[in-house]
Amino acid sequence: MPLLRLPLFALKILLVMAALYAAAVIYPQPAFAHHVRYGSDDIWSDEPIPAEIAAVLDDAHRRLRRSPWYDEREGMRLFICNAPWRLWFFGQRFNTTMGGGTSFLTRHIFLHAADIKANALRMPPGRPLYDAEVRTLSYFIAHEGTHALTARVHGPLSGYRLPVWLTEGYADYVAKGPDLDVGRQRGLYRAGALENPPRDYQRYQLEVDFMLHEGGRSLNQLFAAPLSEAEVRRLLDARLAAQR
Repeated sequence: MPLLRLPLFALKILLVMAALYAAAVIYPQPAFAHHVRYGSDDIWSDEPIPAEIAAVLDDAHRRLRRSPWYDEREGMRLFICNAPWRLWFFGQRFNTTMGGGTSFLTRHIFLHAADIKANALRMPPGRPLYDAEVRTLSYFIAHEGTHALTARVHGPLSGYRLPVWLTEGYADYVAKGPDLDVGRQRGLYRAGALENPPRDYQRYQLEVDFMLHEGGRSLNQLFAAPLSEAEVRRLLDARLAAQR
């Protein structure tokens, strides 16, 4: 093969591989041997799905109802990836440590290995989950389900177009429900304890809570004309300074 034709040949191979990957991500069901339907939700897994999934999903929907975008007729498509390679491949972030990931294009939700009976993620030895008592399997389903709601309402590019503090903060605002101890979180924020992962999501949630309840923005206004996180933090800092 002439050397000049090699780049074109390589490009064709890459395009074919990209097309095959896109097809697999859009239609991942064949890679998951087990499926159940509960209400309007479809759940696939590479391991048998126990009956306890019903209680887990009931709790996830209880949390999701906090969002005005919630529609119980709109079911979720959940894929539980007990084999790490499935989360790496289908989660589209090429990462095996994340709790879950949502495709904003298809609204498929891919979840980390899970102990459904315990309503918990199944973490590898020596790597405990931060804040595990709060971040249950139901929490992760509701968090990723909120991303799917955002994609349905604001389009498949919203996950890339909107700021992280807003998309992740709102997902946690919904998934953790009204149980946020605002006073405690503000104390941690003042102390600089929410600056780095994994506590940055707590900061995002605090910022969303502030904007919705004290910042004078409705949910639709917040997403229609999102502020930068720096702007939100200036407003939040000013409110905290005034309360001292």
